[in-house]
Parts: sequence; C-alpha cells; structure tokens
Amino acid sequence: MTPDQAAIVDFLRRQYADSVDLARRMENLAATGQIPGLDVPPGQAANFGRVHAAETRVRFLDETVAPYLGTAGPTGRIADMQLRLLAWEHAGVRGYDEAWRP
Repeated sequence: MTPDQAAIVDFLRRQYADSVDLARRMENLAATGQIPGLDVPPGQAANFGRVHAAETRVRFLDETVAPYLGTAGPTGRIADMQLRLLAWEHAGVRGYDEAWRP
C-alpha cells in the first residue's frame, strides 16, 4: 500500500466511523420518538438511521478494497480505483485531498 493509499484508507475509516455514529444516534432518536413530526415505528428506525448502509461501506473497504491495495496487475489497479471512488464521495469534506480524485 502506498502512503497515498494509506492516507485515503485512514480518511475513509474516519468518515465511516462518523457516519456509523451519526446513523446510530439518528436511529435511537427515531426509535424513541424524539424527532418531532416523525412517526417511525421502532422496527423501521434502523432503516431511517441508515446504520446498515454505513456499516456496509466499512465492510466493503475492509474486506474487498484495502487487502488488495498494492497488489500487482489488474487486481491492484481495480482496488486503487475503488478506493479513490469511495473517497471521491467525500469531496469537499475537510481532510479530502483533490489529488485522490479518480
């Protein structure tokens, strides 16, 4: 893994940790009826909080991208492109480096 790739992985892990935390807080607020005007049954609160989507991004990065960074050939190139595309979703966020753009 190159230093640039390591920086992107670290950046994404921080972003995803924040996303999971926010999603869990929103899920809790929705489940306990603390969001005025939002009538969400507790069983649907997880969908509202988007916990699953945030956790899925973490798994995608950790299981299918990061392990293949630095690999020779097409596998390494694909992993690098996936990494940069994941980071690009956060363009404009503090800590994002435009040099990471795919």
